[in-house]
Amino acid sequence: MPKLLAVDLDGTLFYPRRLSRCISKRNVRFLRRWIDAGNRVVLITSRSLEFVQKLEKEIQRPFDYMPCTSSLIFADGKCIKHTWMNNKELSEIFHQVDAKYKPRGIMLTAEGHPCVVYDPGRLSWFLLFMYKLWQIFQFKYRERVEIDNKLFLNLLENGKVYKVMTFFGFGKKKGVLSKEINKELREKYPEIESSWSLIVNELTPKGCNKGEGVEEYCKALNIAKEDVYVIGDSGNDIAMFQKFHENSYCMAHSYPSVKKYAKHIVTRVYKLDKLVLKGEK
Repeated sequence: MPKLLAVDLDGTLFYPRRLSRCISKRNVRFLRRWIDAGNRVVLITSRSLEFVQKLEKEIQRPFDYMPCTSSLIFADGKCIKHTWMNNKELSEIFHQVDAKYKPRGIMLTAEGHPCVVYDPGRLSWFLLFMYKLWQIFQFKYRERVEIDNKLFLNLLENGKVYKVMTFFGFGKKKGVLSKEINKELREKYPEIESSWSLIVNELTPKGCNKGEGVEEYCKALNIAKEDVYVIGDSGNDIAMFQKFHENSYCMAHSYPSVKKYAKHIVTRVYKLDKLVLKGEK
């Protein structure tokens, strides 16, 4: 039976990072061999639809994708899922999170807007400058960014918002804080999905996590669970490690608190060529 590879992007398929392309040549060659063997690939990421579609030029093979952590699911060129957050609930959560946790910055992805940043006044001019500089040096990984509080609030109230990410600062301590806040948000706001990834928290519509996204994709395409292979590196990949544990792979550079949920550890995505495609141990 054909196999499915559900693969995360940042820190996974994009590891190691390159300047002239998003995906390393070895990872691209592996994906092509995998697809040419009659298998399927679905890219599942918190990145926007606009960004994911650009990867077609690098892979040069048919693949499916789930941007915004499966708020959108595309299979065989057709959108089979399109959901967004309830504006009223989202607005309430935004104001409560902003008042209680005081994040340094907040970003959302909405229809027609890959990345809109809200500055609550806690970003110093230096951090804002460094963020803009960081964006410039993202090269191929750069997404279209709008730093606009008015637009952010308008989309929050009226737009089709797929994802919200809150940034608390840099450093290991902020990563621990982000993880703790994620746990509290999951308990307090059951009407949304909350996950953490390094120094940010990610909010998506209910049911839009990577585990349920891959499961929904498999049901739509009649793919058996034992034929699904998942690979990722961060907190928002844990849901698919748990759903598809037998064939779950985590990147070796991931946090120990993430790696413990996966059954297997790998250093590169292309290592699955021997481990899975060729059936070697």
